[in-house]
Amino acid sequence: MNKRMFKIVSIVTAMVLAVSGTAFAATGSEYGPGVSGGPGVVGVSGGTGVVTTTTPASATAVVSSQTGIAGSNTAYNGSTSYEAGRVQNDPITGLLPDVHVQFKTGDGNLTGGFTTNMDWFNSPMEGFSGLKIRFENSVGDVFYRAYTEEHGWTKWAMNEMDTEWFNDAAKITAVQMRIKGHTRNLYDFYYRVELNDGTVLDWAHDGQSSGTIGTGRYIQKMQVMLWKHDLPFYQPTANHFVGANYEGIVFDGSGLPHYQTASGAAYTGWAYDTYNNKYYFVDSNPVSDWQYVGGYKYYFDASGKVVTDLEPIMGLPGDYIIKVNKEMKCMTIYTKDGDKGYIIPYKVFLCTIGSSTPEGEFKLYEPHRWKFMHDDIYVQYLMRYKADGFCIHSIIYRPVEGSYNLIASTYNQLGKNYSDGCIRLLSGDAAWLYTNCGADTKLEIYYDYWVMGPFDRPAIEQAIPDTQRYDPTDPVVIADMQNHTGPFASGTYNGEGFETPVPEEMSAEEAAIVGGEATVSTEPSI
Repeated sequence: MNKRMFKIVSIVTAMVLAVSGTAFAATGSEYGPGVSGGPGVVGVSGGTGVVTTTTPASATAVVSSQTGIAGSNTAYNGSTSYEAGRVQNDPITGLLPDVHVQFKTGDGNLTGGFTTNMDWFNSPMEGFSGLKIRFENSVGDVFYRAYTEEHGWTKWAMNEMDTEWFNDAAKITAVQMRIKGHTRNLYDFYYRVELNDGTVLDWAHDGQSSGTIGTGRYIQKMQVMLWKHDLPFYQPTANHFVGANYEGIVFDGSGLPHYQTASGAAYTGWAYDTYNNKYYFVDSNPVSDWQYVGGYKYYFDASGKVVTDLEPIMGLPGDYIIKVNKEMKCMTIYTKDGDKGYIIPYKVFLCTIGSSTPEGEFKLYEPHRWKFMHDDIYVQYLMRYKADGFCIHSIIYRPVEGSYNLIASTYNQLGKNYSDGCIRLLSGDAAWLYTNCGADTKLEIYYDYWVMGPFDRPAIEQAIPDTQRYDPTDPVVIADMQNHTGPFASGTYNGEGFETPVPEEMSAEEAAIVGGEATVSTEPSI
C-alpha cells in the first residue's frame, strides 16, 4: 500500500471520526452514522448522565407499595401515562424490544423468565443468588451486576451471561442494570424490587442501585420495564434503595460526579452514570486528564469521563498494536507511552468473531481495498493476519463489490452475530485500521470472559433498516453525503443498491477518494 493511499484514506476516515458522535437526521428511510465511541462518548443526544437520587433517611425506610404495571394506566403525579410511554415496535427494525430476566436460585437452577410489561416475578425460593438477562429484538447490549453481603458487587455480566457464581447460596440484596446502543437511545430501562420483608421500593433506572445494602434483607421479587426515553416515568422513582447511604454515583451542585458507598467509606474504582459514561474515582472523587490506572494510561475529560477515542487528543502517533478479546468481541488499538510501551488504549472498535477465530499473536499483511470472499460475498478494507483465510475486514456486501450493496443485518447485529473465523468491523473502523495499521502491525487475539479490555466495547447507536444498502460509517459514503455526489447527488439517497451493478474496478472518483484499486480473488473465511 503506497503512502498516497494511506494519506487519502486518512483524510476521508477523519470525516468519519468527525461525525461519529453525531446522529444524522433521517434521509428518507436511511439513517447514519452509527457507533458511539463507548462509555467516553455520551450515547444519548444531549444526555448529561445526571442522576437525581433521593437517599433514604435511614436503613429502616419503608416505601409504600405501588400499583403493578399490569392493568394500570394511572399516571403518577401528573406524569406521562403508561400507554404513552410503554415499549412499542422499533421504528427502524419493526421489532418489539424486550428485556428477558431469569433468577438463579441458591441451588444453581435458573427460574423461568420474566420480561418487560409483566407484573412482579417472585423467586420460587427465599431470594436468589444470580441473574441472567437477555436483550431481545434489540440493537445494543444489556449489562448487569448484583450485590451480596458475603461477596460485594459481582463483575458486570453482559448479554445472557450468568453473573458470577459463588456456590454458597448467598442472597442478592441489590442490583444495577443498564442497556446500551440504539434501543437505549429509544428507551430507558426501569426496574424495581420487593424485599423479603414486603418492602416495595420505587423504580430505579439505567444502572442505578435498586435494593438494599447492610440491612439484613434481600430481594424477593422484581419487575422490569422499557420506557420511552426522555418521557417522565409514570410511577415513583425517588426511593429505590434502602441503606445508611445510597450506593452509586451522585452529582454535586456543579454537576461533578462522586461515588457514594452504602457504608460511607471512600471508594476507589470504576463506575457508570445513567448514560453509560464511565468514570474512575479515587477516594470517591473523579479523576481527570492523564492518569495511570491498572497498568494503563487513560485520558479523562474535565468532567471525569474516560475518553475512548484519543485521536482528537493525540493526533495520529503512527505506532500501534491491536488486541482483540475473542469472547467479548472487542478490539482495542494501543499506542506507546514512551519507554513504558504500548499501554495507552487509543481507540476501541466493536467486532464480530467466529468460534474458529484463532487465538495467539500475529502480524497484519497483504491489504486489499475490496475483496471477493466466496459465493457472491464481498468485503472492504481487508488485511490478512493468518494463512488459510483469516482476515480483518468490513461488514458484508453482495452481490457485487460496491459501497451501496451492504447487507444491513451485518451492521445492526455486529458484536452479536458470528463470522466463519474472520474479524469483522464496521466499514469506517475497517478503513481506519487499513489506513493506519500497515503490514507487520502486531495483532493479539485472546480470551477473557469478564473484562472486555481497558475500554468497554462500543454499541451500534443508530440502527439502519433492512432496506438500507450502505454503511453510514463508510468513508466513501461519508464523502458522497458531504459532497452531494454518487447516490447522494440530489442531496438525499437515490436508493441505489443491489439492483445497480457495480463495475469490477472502482470508478476514478472512488479511487480518488480511497486511494486504491479494487482487487478480486477468492477468500474462504468471512
